[in-house]
This record gives sequence, C-alpha cells and structure tokens, in this order.
Amino acid sequence: MSADKTNDVIISVSDLTKIYSSKAGDLFALAGITTEIKRGEVLVIIGPSGSGKSTFLRSLNLLERPTEGTITFEGVDITSPESNINMLRQKMGMVFQHFNLFPHLTIMENMILAPRKLLKMSKADAELKALELLERVGLADRADAYPSQLSGGQKQRIAIVRALCMQPDVLLFDEPTSALDPEMVGEVLDVMKDLARSGMTMVVVTHEMGFAREVGTRVIFMDEGRIIEEGTPEKIFDSPKNARLKTFLAKVL
Repeated sequence: MSADKTNDVIISVSDLTKIYSSKAGDLFALAGITTEIKRGEVLVIIGPSGSGKSTFLRSLNLLERPTEGTITFEGVDITSPESNINMLRQKMGMVFQHFNLFPHLTIMENMILAPRKLLKMSKADAELKALELLERVGLADRADAYPSQLSGGQKQRIAIVRALCMQPDVLLFDEPTSALDPEMVGEVLDVMKDLARSGMTMVVVTHEMGFAREVGTRVIFMDEGRIIEEGTPEKIFDSPKNARLKTFLAKVL
C-alpha cells in the first residue's frame, strides 16, 4: 500500500445525530459526532455501556438511520436518499456480537452465499476463496460442519472470514468478543490482529483494552453520545486528559 493511499479518507462523518423520541422526551443516542476514518486505519471505539458506541458503528452502514448529519463513504454521501445502500454495504463488512450464521447451512454454504448472490461469483471460485480464508484462520477442516458443531470462538472466526469473502474495503466489528467465553477471546483477537497487519481498514467497538492499546492506530472514547477524547493509544491510555476518561480507565484497566 503506497504512503499516499494510507492517508486517504475512506469514511467522513459530519455532525451525526441520532434521536430516539418517546413520551418521556428525546434521547440523544448520538449528539453531533464528527470524525474521519482513513484507509488502513484501525479505529477502536471505547466507552461505558450506553455511551453510543454501537449506535455510531451501526450508523456507518445505515443499520441505524441517523436523525441528522452526513456520512460519506468512498466519496459518496450514503445518507442521501439517492444512494444505493445495498451496493455500498457490500464494501463494508460487519461482524456482530452474536455471529449471525445461518444454522441450517454448513460453514462453506454460509460463506459462499453472499459472494454467489451479490458478487455473481461461480460456485467454484467462491469455494476456492472461502477455503483460502478458512485456512488463514485455521478452520479449513470445518468447512462441512454446521454452526451448532462449533465453539463460540470458532463461530466468530467464521463470521469474520465470511465478511472477508465479500472483499470489503472496511470491516466494522460490534463488540466481537463480548459473547465469548474468556478462553476463546484470544483466538478471535489474533485473527483481528492479523487483519490489521494486512492493512485492512477496521472500526472496532470493544471492551478489550489490551487490543485497543496494541492494535489500534487511533482510539475514540465516547460518553453520552459524544466523542469526549480521541488520540493514539499512547495518549488515551498513558496520558488521558478528560476526567471522565480517567474515571473510566481506572475501572477497566
């Protein structure tokens, strides 16, 4: 990857606001988020529960529709009614907390479904690519297994490589290890570290502070729907400036 490409802004977010209205009044899940994500960056988003982290992440591919503000992805305003969000989502892979694998399909069938349907790949090409990715995460021998036959860590590794089968430009991770038993967390984080080393642009919502410090190129701390502080992992973890961030780190480190 050339140096100038590394500095390309792939996602630009401006004044992103999400309001949930109820009889009790308006709740600002996001209160004017503005930031840029560069190609090849690993942006890690941390913060307490209810701070808006997942809402922000899910807004990036419009799984959550913002109330106000704009999101530009690869030069296209995806919040515009004219944008083809389904086409854009093919370039923005998503890895969820609970895997979202189809239980009635084998691992191979889970992986080739979207590339065949959306990218119009032949079955042979899709299977070849899927097998290559399964080998990369050490699960090639599980291609014919069903999700129920896999551990939580294996399912999440499958979910990651399933997203990679679509050859996305960005991968979004919504607390990918929070549903796992502690001994399975490491195997999933290892796959994510490998992806980061390969230059994949990643936006990760996580409670894993070790991952944020080791792999993140930039860390955002959110609270009450706002970005409270952001910077390199060194700045965030070793010399936090905001009192709210200091309190949060004192509890989680």
